[in-house]
Amino acid sequence: MILIVVPIGALATVAAAHAQNTGTRIGPSPAQIPDHVGMSKDDRSRLAMYRYAECVVDRWRARVDAYLVTFPGSTQAREMANKLSVDECLSTGEMQFSESLFRGGIYDVLYRKRFQKVGALDFSAVPAIDYAVGSEADAYSPAGPKITLRKLADCTVRKSPEASRTLVLSMVASNGEDAAFDKIVPSMSSCIVQGSTVTFSKAIFRGVIGEALYRLSANASQPAAAVED
Repeated sequence: MILIVVPIGALATVAAAHAQNTGTRIGPSPAQIPDHVGMSKDDRSRLAMYRYAECVVDRWRARVDAYLVTFPGSTQAREMANKLSVDECLSTGEMQFSESLFRGGIYDVLYRKRFQKVGALDFSAVPAIDYAVGSEADAYSPAGPKITLRKLADCTVRKSPEASRTLVLSMVASNGEDAAFDKIVPSMSSCIVQGSTVTFSKAIFRGVIGEALYRLSANASQPAAAVED
């Protein structure tokens, strides 16, 4: 059984500093807090976070790559995420979000930057990814559920790569995103052990789908190793 939970407000744990937009910055534009009529507070927060992630990737790619090596939710991951929470990428106000949502936003941005025009849709030859790497580095991190969720996402992407790609390329909090979730749910269900129950927010699952899709696509795009006679 899959229980999709929409609200994300309770997940806000990493705060971004606030800064005034002086118009003198060079590089990507800082994120604006959206104020769309009819959009829920949670969706506005999600959209702002994804815009923020785009700015962070453009400004500090090397630091972003180092952050993604850390295990999700670990002390090291939170510390590095906090260091990436900087004034330059938020034009005004204050934004809070969880490390998990931030990580998912970064993978979403990386996928669009590298694979938006052309992305692999067959991952049958891609070796299994070890999503548990680094999990023992922090004994206080609840690694089990994070690994399980990523394995579920990996299975879903392999079974339904087109629907996964559609989801990651959809606008956050849009009708297109809702439609993409509806299409991908059957593939999720077939990846869950019978009798098990998995609970997650749409935001979190979009994030891990983005992570699995990006990592599988990156591995699929690597040239095959030469075979010696």
